[in-house]
Amino acid sequence: MALKNLGVAIDHLFACDVNRHAKTTIMENFPPRVFYDDLTVRDNATARKADIYIAGFPCQPFSTAGLQQGFNDKKGRGTIFFHVRDYIEHAQPKIFVLENVSGLMKLDGGRYYQEIMESLNELGTYNVQAKILDTKEHGVPQSRRRVYFVGIKKSCDRGTFEYPEPVPKPSIERFLQRRRGKVDKTMLPPVSQGTARANVKRALKELEANGLDPLNKPWIIDCDSSGPRMKYTLEVSPCLTCSRAGGHWITNRGRRMTKTEMMRLQAMHTPADGFKVAVSEPQLGKQIGNAMSVNVLERLFARLLPAAGLAAPGSLCDRWADSSSAPAVAGAKRKTPAAAAASAAAAPASKRARRAA
Repeated sequence: MALKNLGVAIDHLFACDVNRHAKTTIMENFPPRVFYDDLTVRDNATARKADIYIAGFPCQPFSTAGLQQGFNDKKGRGTIFFHVRDYIEHAQPKIFVLENVSGLMKLDGGRYYQEIMESLNELGTYNVQAKILDTKEHGVPQSRRRVYFVGIKKSCDRGTFEYPEPVPKPSIERFLQRRRGKVDKTMLPPVSQGTARANVKRALKELEANGLDPLNKPWIIDCDSSGPRMKYTLEVSPCLTCSRAGGHWITNRGRRMTKTEMMRLQAMHTPADGFKVAVSEPQLGKQIGNAMSVNVLERLFARLLPAAGLAAPGSLCDRWADSSSAPAVAGAKRKTPAAAAASAAAAPASKRARRAA
């Protein structure tokens, strides 16, 4: 989606996801030439060679919300990175972008981060960088800190790549459906959602105790978290994750976020923009939480492709550089920025179609 937003012609070579619901969404919206159901059994020596390779290897082993087992994750998720690296070694894409949770950089004193960086540098053919980027600092008000590893093949690196600088955060009201009717304190999650109901009641009480009117401004409550971890923020969404598929609570709406609002907060195209929903609402919510933020990818690609000779300098417009004109506006008729594919690889920005997977 990010590449299409930039006007880059794409030849989607392959996609890969072990989750059948994710596959359904990808095949309905961005069908590749080949779909791999399991990265661990893919023969990277014969897989199609892409110019741009994008991968979000599992974050659970490195997340502060998990057991933090790293490469020793009992479910085997911690070693997926090495299968990703194996593709890079065999296919030698001109650029790659790998994404994971920010906790990866600090887990076990930074050991896993250092091992990943050393492993990528040992390939010998790439200039590799890594930096934490927060979605809310790049045009969309969602607090989502992720580390983005960027590699440019040395043979085509023009030396111009720099990570995008932060831009002012726009109002979350631009990403929410318009208010309808009066909101009062009796509007709560149902009794059947005990944890969410208790968290919302507590947050409203605490805000009022601090002299704030939670029904007048958009405080966003992470209502599905455990009690001790529950938090709420003004004008910015807490991180959207797979475990928050139901949507956070919006105090001045008296309801949870809609899936459309969640998609906007990932800078994704919505059904109104042509996105085809082919899975259940709970599955869609999980996929939104698992996706990369499209606005961040767009800003990265606008700098990466010219730096690797895949686009002419100045030919790709970073429309997020000016937050006042950010395209993701609630109710706008123009299209909002698109969403990131979980595992993708794409090709050069020239007159021919870009090879993507």
